[in-house]
Amino acid sequence: MLKISANRKIWAIAGPAIIANSSAPLVGLVDTWVIGHLPGPVPLATIGVGATIFSFLFWAFGFLRMSTTGMIAQAFGRNDTDEMARVIVRATSLGFSIALLLLCLQEGILFAALKALNPPEATLDGISQYFSIRIWAAPATLFIYGVTGFLIGTARTGIALILQLILNLSNAALNLILVIGFDMGVSGIAIGSLCAEWIAAFYGVWIISSRLGHQNIVALARQNQTWKFDRIKALLSSNGYIFARTLLLMASLALVTKKAAELGTAELAASQVLFTFLLLISLGLDAFAYAAEALSGAAYGKKSLAEFRFWVRRTSVWAFAISVFYAAGFFYFGNAIVNTLTDIVPVRTAAASVMPLIAVLPLLSVWCYQFDGIFIGATASRGMLITMAGAACIYVAIINGLTAAWGLTGLWGALTVFMAARGLGQLLYYPVLEKRITEPAP
Repeated sequence: MLKISANRKIWAIAGPAIIANSSAPLVGLVDTWVIGHLPGPVPLATIGVGATIFSFLFWAFGFLRMSTTGMIAQAFGRNDTDEMARVIVRATSLGFSIALLLLCLQEGILFAALKALNPPEATLDGISQYFSIRIWAAPATLFIYGVTGFLIGTARTGIALILQLILNLSNAALNLILVIGFDMGVSGIAIGSLCAEWIAAFYGVWIISSRLGHQNIVALARQNQTWKFDRIKALLSSNGYIFARTLLLMASLALVTKKAAELGTAELAASQVLFTFLLLISLGLDAFAYAAEALSGAAYGKKSLAEFRFWVRRTSVWAFAISVFYAAGFFYFGNAIVNTLTDIVPVRTAAASVMPLIAVLPLLSVWCYQFDGIFIGATASRGMLITMAGAACIYVAIINGLTAAWGLTGLWGALTVFMAARGLGQLLYYPVLEKRITEPAP
């Protein structure tokens, strides 16, 4: 009975998370369809570059979600509602501060992004227009990160699903209305995304207020204990480690695109298609990582080693099972998926050469996804950075040699080694987490 109950708890978190994760790519398809029906390729290229800028910009601050989840899960495990409210106050205050900085530096950010991406001349005006509108979503976006962290940390991914559906469906609907209905082009896409973020943010305010109490939050925000130096230092330290870890991850993934471009146009296009498989993997494996964050994090907060180990094992079993499902699916249907994404023969041929490796990728990468969730639940952000840095060093050491020897297959082989090295490094670091549970409180 305990096993059934445990499995239900895991799926109660992972199930809605899978649906929520799946909704964002669908909105991307809607955006592509909407803008893809405008005359010429320029609007589509413009949105592609603009969306890429914000994906990297906002993803860099994903630590607000991760650190909030871990701290909330531990406070939730101790039934400490006041501490949960204090975590939210600190996290959202930091998010708004970062958003204000982004707004003040927006011209410099745009200049740097355009220098780095070097888009075609014809897209520059549209990208600037898109950026100048959507940057005002920064406060809402970073606030939503904090709300999502709270919901995952308290195992309320069902409500997180509603939040994501409000965000993504309103985004899709507004883009259809503004672009198709009012013929606003690129500006319509930007305004639709901006409004959707703020709609979701206001729903997030209601969620936090109804769960923790508006008056209680305001009262705790005024208390000196909320702003004690050691608490602020812990927040900044945790976020700093995760921020550095995220930059390493982003740089590592960007290196794949850079190396693929050096191989040729077909290889670059094939590599972009293969990234779809990473997206598909993350839809499922991230969900069980969320379950690990909430359940093992709550056990960690209670200082219960037995319970912590139980949820680590049980969520990991489900994550591995899903990875086997992915591996089988990619083995049997990988080439068919590629053929639905592109009809360009050289691109299909290049992607097919890598497909045996892609079929193995879920089995080797599942552990870095799963351990990320466990480390986040234990607020072991320093360990996340150390293990990421070690894997990145191995990756940089082998990528040139493997790519030179086996082309695109060698390049994706290096990425596979990188993902496996992350998981192995976290496995070796894991005993440190258990030791921290058994240590007496300071």
